[in-house]
Amino acid sequence: MNTSPTVPLVRHPQPRLAKRQSLPLSVLAATLVWVAGASAQISTFDGGNDAGWLRSTTPDATFSFPPDATGGHAYRLQGDPARSGAETNARAFSYLTNRIYTNFFAAVDVVAWNTNQDCNLVLGLIARASSNEILYGGVPFDPNRPTGLTLNVRVHNWRAYAGPGNTGPLGSRDQMSIWGIVNAAGTLMMGNPAAVTQVGFRWVPGRAYRLVLSNTNNLGDWPQYYTGAIYDVNDLTRPLLTMTGDDSYFGNSMYIPPYGYAGVFGYHLSDGDPDPTMDVTFDNFYVGETPPPGVAAPGIPHGLPGAPQVVNRSPASFQNFHPAASGITFQATTLTTTNGVKADAIKLYLNCVNVSADLAISGEATNLSVAYAGLAANTVYQARIELEDTLGRCTTNEFTFDTFSDAYLASGDVKIIECEDYDYAGGQFLNNPLASGYLTNGTGPINAGSGYVELSGTAGLDFFDHNSGPNLEANAFRSGDPVGTQQGNYGAFYYADVNELSGIGYSQYYDTQRSKYANVNPALHEYIVTRLEGSEWLNYTRVFEGTRHYNAYLRTACGLAQPVAFQHIAAGPATNTLGRFEVPSTFYHHNYQYVPLRTADGTLSVVNLSGTATVRLLLDSLRNDATKYGLAMNYVALVPAAPQLLSAAAVNDVFTPETCVLVDAEAKKITVPQRDSTRFYRILWTQPVRITGIAFAGENVILNYQ
Repeated sequence: MNTSPTVPLVRHPQPRLAKRQSLPLSVLAATLVWVAGASAQISTFDGGNDAGWLRSTTPDATFSFPPDATGGHAYRLQGDPARSGAETNARAFSYLTNRIYTNFFAAVDVVAWNTNQDCNLVLGLIARASSNEILYGGVPFDPNRPTGLTLNVRVHNWRAYAGPGNTGPLGSRDQMSIWGIVNAAGTLMMGNPAAVTQVGFRWVPGRAYRLVLSNTNNLGDWPQYYTGAIYDVNDLTRPLLTMTGDDSYFGNSMYIPPYGYAGVFGYHLSDGDPDPTMDVTFDNFYVGETPPPGVAAPGIPHGLPGAPQVVNRSPASFQNFHPAASGITFQATTLTTTNGVKADAIKLYLNCVNVSADLAISGEATNLSVAYAGLAANTVYQARIELEDTLGRCTTNEFTFDTFSDAYLASGDVKIIECEDYDYAGGQFLNNPLASGYLTNGTGPINAGSGYVELSGTAGLDFFDHNSGPNLEANAFRSGDPVGTQQGNYGAFYYADVNELSGIGYSQYYDTQRSKYANVNPALHEYIVTRLEGSEWLNYTRVFEGTRHYNAYLRTACGLAQPVAFQHIAAGPATNTLGRFEVPSTFYHHNYQYVPLRTADGTLSVVNLSGTATVRLLLDSLRNDATKYGLAMNYVALVPAAPQLLSAAAVNDVFTPETCVLVDAEAKKITVPQRDSTRFYRILWTQPVRITGIAFAGENVILNYQ
């Protein structure tokens, strides 16, 4: 490795027509707003009250209004278990009772919840809440025991803990569900799914999520279809996860009312937990017959009316192969005709470098057009847009994308290791395997013998897996091995009682299909390795050119953040760890991104191997429910190593890596935030370089090199 000279820098009912009802509108101060012409209501709770809402009263619960992030108030529901009675579970319901809905679109932000894994908490939206009149006739509505439909997230669903007080990561996988809730002869019963998906994702404490539940098909149609979605409040341009179900399963045509109220709830699902309490905080509730106007799907408006937000953004979240020449474009809008966005407060950060000085901004203050043209090719970006309106309210839009191209990854400059192409027969390998597998209609195997499809590995030599035999749901590529291999990624949906296997269905998601697969056959999609657990590993033997130096990127989707080590397996027992892919949560298995290989100090790892060598992907975590089945791996891309920037406050100090940096290898330019009045820089690369120019742009230092 070489360094540049040191350079100083100074300065379901059965088909029936449900009747509609209207109730008088209460005086709601600043809490509740009717949306003109849309028959919709928005409750921000900024008046510090829940006027117009009907609270449950049994068991006892507390309803309060803590401050929110925008200077208003949120809506906190807390409860303890009852000391006696048939139903002791802590819970609280609150319903907006100014209108009864048949078709509905409901949404709410969840801004805080009990993060103690000892608490089996269910939280979410409830719609069509009414008395169980289909079963029991004209029984008055009981707010403590509603019959209705819920979109809920069951946090801490799969847990493995040793006792009270476990708030750490030892086993928490959350579940998104569309459940019916039934007042069955005076007993509240949660279950009777319209659709349940149990997936490897986890809500991140400290973040806020927006839940959406809707039923917008024609009135009286049967079955009735329900759709649920989870958005990160910091990216309302697309959902993290969606699901759809209907009321034709498990008798739901009897249990889901044809109309009712909409609201929010928190529910402690079981009594046996060391922490039996319920605690969840909501904000910015919306309900109407149709989605709020102003934003094209899959985006949705911000829950706070008039708040600034990013819409019509390109690239999309998790965009693969975005052309660098297309730059970044978006609208900064308040979706109003009066409240504007402060143009001089719009900020864009790329890999935590502020590039706002290079934004081109035009248009009306209420709907500004913003463009950035400085993207570099073959780069992975973490992006953040910050907006502020004339009222001083701030919002953030966060997303990730890359500017690799299919042609670049297929070129001779790049070496790709498909994760499903691990060694076979005790260390045997194919150096340049063809894309292989089965077509989506089951035809195949395609390219058997010249690709890895159906080549069996040897446990303990080619792989280590905790399962002793193949899994029938995840053996699509190498059916004889216990290693999970799938074409695309499955999500499991339970359409009936979760104990009835006949009620299980699957949805399939694919990563971007590269030309190496499409050129063989458009129906040959990418394979992934899945069903992974801590301490499992896979070996890959290939022939490397010793003159090439690479940075490595793992193409992955992850609901449960975890590290993956990349190791060189040398002769005998020697193992050299080349670095770790610190895989963050992408929330769900269809959200793929590139994760860089880094050393312990945060520097991009440089991979330089010669001749026939074996590398290993190791799930570098303990085996527990904190990471189990939460990761999907597509391929490792070894790309030409990029220059790395080191800096120090004094020339004789230790130079450390700059982690906030933009490298444009084609333009031979490095951009880094200015940190001190005096800073010394060195460039670390695979060949001798020198810094040829220093300039300033906004808050940044621009270094040119040759």
